[in-house]
Amino acid sequence: MSEKYIHSVAINLQRCRGCIHCIGHCPTEAMRVRSGKSLIIPYRCVDCGECIRVCPYHAPFGFTHTLDSIAYLDNIIVLLSPEFYAQFSTKYSIGDIQKAVQKATNAKEVWDITYAFYLLENALLDYINSSPNLPLISTYCPAVIELIQVRFPTLIPNLSPFRSPVEIMSHIIRENFQKKNPDERLNLVYITPCPALASYLKQNKDDGINFIVGADNIYLKIKKELREEQNKIEKTFYSKGLLLGILGGETQIFSEEESISVGGIDKVVKILEDLERNKLQEIKFLELRACDEGCVGGVLNPENHYLAKKRVLSFYRKLEEEKFSNSDIEEIHISHIIRTSPIAPRPVWKLDEDINKALRKMEEMKKIIELLPGLDCGSCGSPTCAALAEDIVRGNAQIYDCIFLLKEKLWQMAKEMEELSRRSSSVILKRREESDED
Repeated sequence: MSEKYIHSVAINLQRCRGCIHCIGHCPTEAMRVRSGKSLIIPYRCVDCGECIRVCPYHAPFGFTHTLDSIAYLDNIIVLLSPEFYAQFSTKYSIGDIQKAVQKATNAKEVWDITYAFYLLENALLDYINSSPNLPLISTYCPAVIELIQVRFPTLIPNLSPFRSPVEIMSHIIRENFQKKNPDERLNLVYITPCPALASYLKQNKDDGINFIVGADNIYLKIKKELREEQNKIEKTFYSKGLLLGILGGETQIFSEEESISVGGIDKVVKILEDLERNKLQEIKFLELRACDEGCVGGVLNPENHYLAKKRVLSFYRKLEEEKFSNSDIEEIHISHIIRTSPIAPRPVWKLDEDINKALRKMEEMKKIIELLPGLDCGSCGSPTCAALAEDIVRGNAQIYDCIFLLKEKLWQMAKEMEELSRRSSSVILKRREESDED
């Protein structure tokens, strides 16, 4: 593959025991075990973090920037998502949490993405009433976008044409800062709940995020800075946007009959399979999240996601009646909301750049699959027999990585050795008899 992919999930090889537990949980068959260690196939990985979640040895991990990497910066503005507030007790106000973030990062300002949901509400409703590609699939979760690129490319036309709230707010914040400070450089820092968002923002640098810090890397520092002072929220805030942090938050603008909310990567795969089979004709909008209960379940979040969900709802109830104000933001142009670059499928099935070689490899794959047992046990280090066949034709595995074929080969070799031993013994015995006669 000539395409370059930036990822935020890696393997700590010292911790990895080669237990093959991860390969059975990866939704895109991106995990392999070779020479007793796990590895990730870049063009298949969607950074969903499922390997991080299930590994008993904590070998996979998400890597992002740390506090030390932004400590030397000037003109820092920090952008938060709603689920980040839920990592802290509700005895603190959202203003208290923002103040602690500001102290911990030495930031000039702290914003969040809630206002972006205010901008998206009417845009989504208007688009759905005119779009032929229904149901419309939310682009809030980058792991879902990448999953569709890898496994369900026929569903790409169903993806929302709008940017995610993080992208929208990063553009707005950057433009406002440059208007007020034309000669200064802004360092925009986003605190992410998951590696998928980190990878997506690294891949799409035009969205204006300079540094992505994992929630796990900053949590303890902010906790130390927290004070129960009931500070007010200083920047533009839309209380309804808090619900984006939990599953169902984005579908609140639709009726129950028009939308479905699904959390958990395995459940998302099943709903997308149903959509491909044309089983969701009455649905207009799909809110899909790779993590259980939505972004509160992000693998970089330190708090239990059920507790975090309760906190999001508690924060929302406290602020539900608060008047919405956008005095910090000037008039918004449609370019802030509409996605400018198309989402393209990933060529994961391309076996070779040369079409003739690719066809030959495909035929070779079919022959190899016929030889394999079809058990999809994963013992070979590939998730399925078909994946092993693909790895073999790509030159990344051997036929006898299959333990069943290896066992059969060893049995045949043992039989041959037995036969050879029997023949050798008879020859030696015959020669001894001839020698005795002489």
